[in-house]
Amino acid sequence: MARFARVSVVAYPACAGGPDWIGRTREALITHLREAGRAKPDLVVFPEGLNCRGHTRELWWEVAEPIPGPTFAAVAEVAAELGCYVVLPLIEHAGTHLLNTAAFIGRDGGLVGKYHKIMPTMMELEFGVRPGAEAPAFDLDFGRVGAAICFDIHYDHVGRMLADSGCELVCFVAQTRGGDRLLHWVRDYGYYIATSYPEMSYLVDMAGRFLGQTGWELDQVRAGLLPPICSAVINMDRMLFHLAGNQDRFPEILKKYGPGVEIESHYPEAHCTIASLMDDVTVEDLVAEFELEPWVDYLNRCRRVREEHLR
Repeated sequence: MARFARVSVVAYPACAGGPDWIGRTREALITHLREAGRAKPDLVVFPEGLNCRGHTRELWWEVAEPIPGPTFAAVAEVAAELGCYVVLPLIEHAGTHLLNTAAFIGRDGGLVGKYHKIMPTMMELEFGVRPGAEAPAFDLDFGRVGAAICFDIHYDHVGRMLADSGCELVCFVAQTRGGDRLLHWVRDYGYYIATSYPEMSYLVDMAGRFLGQTGWELDQVRAGLLPPICSAVINMDRMLFHLAGNQDRFPEILKKYGPGVEIESHYPEAHCTIASLMDDVTVEDLVAEFELEPWVDYLNRCRRVREEHLR
């Protein structure tokens, strides 16, 4: 069935250094979250390492905090008030080491789960950041959502891990843009991406189309005409397919379900997307009924068959 969700990305600019930096940071996060809340979002995404204000090992250990901790609690209180999910990226203090973490806050202000950056940079490793090992998909009430953090984007296996976990939306939180590599991920792994980075934040669908963008590179944001917040409504009940083996079913699908199904062909990539607009039929139902094979499943089958022929 159609599962529409409003996703907001915040191009949050770090506070200037000085006295009570972390206190001012928490106040600024809450201000931006409340402003994002005016759009009644289901999910709000912030950039990487919000509590990190410097590039020395001593500063990282100084500002790192447990999750849940004081910054988490301050943001979680407002998330519960607004009734939305929040992705809150923090440098986490975990005893003898640090973690670069994206914490998922629930609509009730509770901790849904954490993603730990799988591929920290060399600097992070030297500072004491321990790499993560898993790329979970969290079951939010509108779909399965995961995260990736900054340098992760350079490693295809991270994108594949998120796909294999069943992610329908990936929140890419960063201190860099990500650029065209994000477009490769959405097309290769078949999920939406919501990216939050101060200079440019945007939402991209699985066909590589930009659904909206904001950031301090835009004249309108710098002039105060637009907030550094962008929102888009996406249908989470949409899947990516290869045309081969699936396109022959299109006439039958459209004959039975007509306007209840949205099929888009993307050429020359030979992809297509299928979305349900119905209240009682999901894309997974269509996959079962018409024996369709989703893109990620198709690629995994091709890998298995290739391995068999190598034996």
